Order: sequence, then structure tokens, then C-alpha cells
Amino acid sequence: MARPKSPLVWILLAVGGACAFCCTGTLGLMALGLFAGGDSATPGAPGAVSRAHGSPGEPGGFAFDAPPGWKTQQDGRFLLEWDDRGDTLGVEALRLPALPGLDDAEGRLAKLWQERIGADWNDVKPNPLVMRRFVANGARAFFTAAAVRAKNNDRTFRVSLYLVEAGDRLEPLVFIQSFTTPGGLGEALSASFSWNTSYVRVEEALKGVRGSPVGLPLVDDAEVVGHFVYGSSSATQWVNTYTGGTSMTAVSYSVDYTFGADREFQYKFAGASGQVGAMKFGSDDDQGTWSVKHDVLTLTGAKRTRRYLLIGAARSPEGKRTLYLMPEHPGWSLAPGAIGQNGELYVAVD
Repeated sequence: MARPKSPLVWILLAVGGACAFCCTGTLGLMALGLFAGGDSATPGAPGAVSRAHGSPGEPGGFAFDAPPGWKTQQDGRFLLEWDDRGDTLGVEALRLPALPGLDDAEGRLAKLWQERIGADWNDVKPNPLVMRRFVANGARAFFTAAAVRAKNNDRTFRVSLYLVEAGDRLEPLVFIQSFTTPGGLGEALSASFSWNTSYVRVEEALKGVRGSPVGLPLVDDAEVVGHFVYGSSSATQWVNTYTGGTSMTAVSYSVDYTFGADREFQYKFAGASGQVGAMKFGSDDDQGTWSVKHDVLTLTGAKRTRRYLLIGAARSPEGKRTLYLMPEHPGWSLAPGAIGQNGELYVAVD
């Protein structure tokens, strides 16, 4: 079985489940509870984010300018609400007190998530999946997000927590997405479909976030070097309504990358698809060189060039290093749905 020309075909087929730590279980890419923040690498150790270089960024280290149309509340919060076909969508932004120092941003974000978000909301899972990105002026930020419930009325909201590097400190910034519908009928389910719509306004607000320094790598070379594996699988059971007979089809594959300190890589692919008991198998391999520029990992192979958006390099609960990558596809986006549907969590095997 030849591998499909577009890797997106495999990604879409495998939305039902992904087994990243091994190929025996399933992993929801946006599920919380995957990482132990306390296991983050210490500065200077392999996996630590470099802070040795960079250029000055925002004077004072940090700035947030809310977009036009957002209302400033008396307590310093920013609020935007709008009508969407009879429903009311909203986004709220607020700053929390700064955290001195820049070390262990992933671990400190996980701790702040548990202590502050967990104190104010229900259904807050511990040890969130920590991702990375650049803010408007090229400074780095660490972030996580999840749907939670209000303690006073049990309504569903989506909360995003950012830690922006700002000089000698980390600046926490929280975005809260809301959804209400007349009468409240089916509100929780409808809210889950609204997050990608209201998230567009979060991205607009992030254009006003600036930190310091700028020009630092989002992921250090030391975090890329290693042997990583990603796997995904899904299955569908079919029932013949006339005979009552059942059958099952499945698709499963694994990707194996070895990134060398000499900037060379080796790639191996193995996959299977079709009806269980008569599945077709295929494999592929490649080798070449790798490079990281801004937030993109480029693999220039002998057979083809692959590009990934870098969105994380945290550690598993067992302390293993990971690379959280999003394969190239039209309109790269950090929206919740885009990450959940296209993100691939690679876990170090050595």
C-alpha cells in the first residue's frame, strides 16, 4: 500500500484517536492532564529554552493594547460582546500579577493554571498541555486553554492562559470566551461549537500583545535533537441492517524521526488501512537535513521537503521529552480546532 501523497489525508482519517506514547492507546490532542509541569527542564540542560541572546522588545517589557470596540472595565478588564444569529458571544481579557524571573515557564504556567484557574472554575484538569508561540512583536509566550464551568451557574466557558516573556518576568494574560443563547436550551453543546468562532477575536486581541526580548528561538536546537515517535489510529465498526453481520475497518500509522546534532534527520513511516483481517500495509523512509527558523521546523529530505509549525516541547508525565508539531497545511492556525485536528505529539523514545 503506497502512502497517500498528502499527509493531511491520514490526519483527517485519524481524528478519532492518536496513540503517541505507544501504539496501543488513544490520546486526545487537546485533552489536559498529559504533562507534569514540574518535570520541565532546568535552564542550561538539554530541553531548556535558550535566553542567551535576543534584542530589546517592548519598553518596560510588556504591553497589551485591546482592539477597537473592546470596552475597558473599571477593574482593568477588557470586554467584547456581539450578536451571532440570536446568540451572544463574548471575549474577556484580564491581566494577573506578574511572576518574577523567566525560568521554568512551562512548569509555572501549569502551577498558575491549577492554583488560579482551578480556584475560580470547575472542571479544571491538572497538568495542562503547555504550548508555545510568538506574540505580535516576536517575543515568546507559553500558553494553554480548555473549556471549564463557572462555579456560580455551571455555564461553560473557554479559558486561555498565557505567560509572555517580559524582560525579567513573566506576564500572565487570561482570555475568557463565553456563549449564551436565549432560554439556555442546549447551551453547553452549542457553546462547544462556538469556540472557534469567538477565538478569532482572541487572535485579534493577541495582535496587541508585545513582550521582550525578541528574536529568540521558540524551540531550542537541543530540544529538537533526539529520537521521536508519533502514532495514530482509528477504527469504525459496520453493521449490516439486513443480516446483522458486523465488520470493522481501521487505519493506523506511525512516524519515526531521528534528529541529529549535526542537523541531519532520518524518517520512517509505517501504516495499515482497510478491513480488519484484510488490511493493506505500506512504509516509507527518507533522510536529509533539518533546520528551525522562527516557529517552523523544515526537513529537507532526499525525497521531499516537510514543514511543521512548532507549538510545544514539554515533557510527558514520565519525564520524556516531546515535540508538539503541526504539519504544513493551508492557513496554519493556533485555533483550538486546528491544533486538535492537525497537531502531532512526538515523544522521545530514548
